[in-house]
Amino acid sequence: MRHAFQVGLMLSVAVATAPACTSLLGDFAVGEGDGASSSSGSSGGSSGCADGLADCDGDGKCERSVDADPLNCGACGAMCLDPGTCRNGSCTGATEIARGYPTPDDANGKHLFIYEDEVYWTAGEGANGSVQKVPARGGPVTLLAAGQNAPYGIAVNRHGVFWANLNAKNIMSVDREGEEDPKEIFDSSFATLGVAADDLEVFWSQRSGGIGVAGEGSLIGKIEMPDGWPDDRFHEARDASPHLIALDEEFVYWVDRNARGTVNRTRRGTGQTDRLAGNQPFPYAIAVDDAFVYWTNSPRSGNAGEAEAAVMRARKDRSGEPQALWRPADDDVAHPSPDCIAVDDAPDGFVYWTDQGTPRVLRKRKDGSGRQQVLHEGGSPRGIALHGGFVFWVEEQGSGGVRKRPL
Repeated sequence: MRHAFQVGLMLSVAVATAPACTSLLGDFAVGEGDGASSSSGSSGGSSGCADGLADCDGDGKCERSVDADPLNCGACGAMCLDPGTCRNGSCTGATEIARGYPTPDDANGKHLFIYEDEVYWTAGEGANGSVQKVPARGGPVTLLAAGQNAPYGIAVNRHGVFWANLNAKNIMSVDREGEEDPKEIFDSSFATLGVAADDLEVFWSQRSGGIGVAGEGSLIGKIEMPDGWPDDRFHEARDASPHLIALDEEFVYWVDRNARGTVNRTRRGTGQTDRLAGNQPFPYAIAVDDAFVYWTNSPRSGNAGEAEAAVMRARKDRSGEPQALWRPADDDVAHPSPDCIAVDDAPDGFVYWTDQGTPRVLRKRKDGSGRQQVLHEGGSPRGIALHGGFVFWVEEQGSGGVRKRPL
């Protein structure tokens, strides 16, 4: 494994591609290094430790009870956040399973994706950005790519990890274990943003200018797996400012981040595009289930005007009008700013979103009934995903790492 943060006793090993660093995780330091760590295991029952115990500092002793230790709950370094406690290897509240790279003070977590019980995420505003992964239970953090220029949207499939470098204006990939060097698979002249993938295809969005600026160069691109050429003519969107995207088996769904933005779907086989909703104020993030498409309207301070934030949905079959599931008037806090969004599979389930304005992680019934529920308050939550009975999110500021809590 080529660069890994491994839990150990104040590890700080220099590597060629990035400066050495450590960041506190639980009551141990997390350092980066080549090859295997001296740590004997990240969860109970491994490397000779009995179930519920782990060797978290690499001294050969099974000294930590991952069943009950709030600093190593369920895995070494998985830390229960106040006021949570650790019971049977799970925190009663939120758990921080990883902290940011290169340091918690300069992490800037952006978006995340979960694949085969591993959480992948992008972090960083400038040229020292990174792509990392951590087991969903917590444990050692693997640095997959360093020196990335503002990595943003990310997706993973069996062929690798794919992300957009917003400032570098390219699409990158690396193998899921980080054993090879990252490679550029598309070099754009414009800002690259959203990425979505399954085992058949990878899609990305790019815009020709700033937020809300349409023009030649705005598009949805496609790459056929495993070795297809990038197709930057798949769907040209000269009259839009494409942002984040989502997939189902037939379509790629995307938002036009504009003052009078749109929500759209483009057929994967032909590039034919339909509009699902219009006149939306600065739509930001998007998610889909079997019957609906969901998105957040998220005007920022510099472009809000009279626009109102919202969590929205529309039918995939294009029947009926878009429905507001949540608006600020439904809430009891000032200045909410919905950001990223996720949705579960149950017909009577929930839509989840992060709110950077308050800041909180929330959910509400997918049909809009009832009040919103606050799952977590504090930090600076951004990217969000659901997996294995948990909601996961990445922190933009503070620790810059990955957090989760039970649904």
